[in-house]
Amino acid sequence: MGSLNVFGDSVLRGAGYDSTSGRLIVNDRFGLGDVAARAGFSIRNFSKFGCTITKAWDYIQRMFQKIDCDMVLMNFGGNDCDYNWKAVSKRPGDSHAPNTSIEDFRSTYDRMLDYIKERRSLPVLATLVPVQEDVYLDHVCRTQNLDRESIRRWRDGLETDLASHQKKYSDAVVEIARSREVPLLDIRSAFESEKDPKSLMGPDGIHPNARGQKVINGCFESFISGYLAF
Repeated sequence: MGSLNVFGDSVLRGAGYDSTSGRLIVNDRFGLGDVAARAGFSIRNFSKFGCTITKAWDYIQRMFQKIDCDMVLMNFGGNDCDYNWKAVSKRPGDSHAPNTSIEDFRSTYDRMLDYIKERRSLPVLATLVPVQEDVYLDHVCRTQNLDRESIRRWRDGLETDLASHQKKYSDAVVEIARSREVPLLDIRSAFESEKDPKSLMGPDGIHPNARGQKVINGCFESFISGYLAF
């Protein structure tokens, strides 16, 4: 039996936004464990809510001192490309940087790939689910009691919209996977190929709903089947 470790944020943790409670909850619709088990893999999911790639880099090094595995699936970028919206709301005239710059995002992924390969594990990268910008910002302002107009003014001064900004991080994952010749789980393309990608996302605009999680499940199952066939 092979072993698979998963490192990511709340998306790969299987979290979805529950409108009734107003909280993120982990449900059983994601199914990575079932897919891995059918393929003969044991799986450990170390994904954490709010995790950026820099936090994950420290975490992966600590975990690899305790455990090893045959394959490592990673999905980062969603929190890295995000901003401190409270600060933006208070000071919309200031310049605000994302949680992780695109340069640090790329370089940290490279260090992680080197580290994992040196330990004879196969790294697998996953692209990002597409953010629904207006839905997400409405959700952030409502749940954090922020000034939507202030955030709109700041956003209007950006060179690109938030969705395009997030896509740069997802595209960087594709480029890194190609240049480093590591397998890619292209979740984003699967979402974008749907007739109505928005229908796959929850009411917070950043986490997949049950249908979206099933799409990710299908991506993972196709990847595992192809990997085993190879």
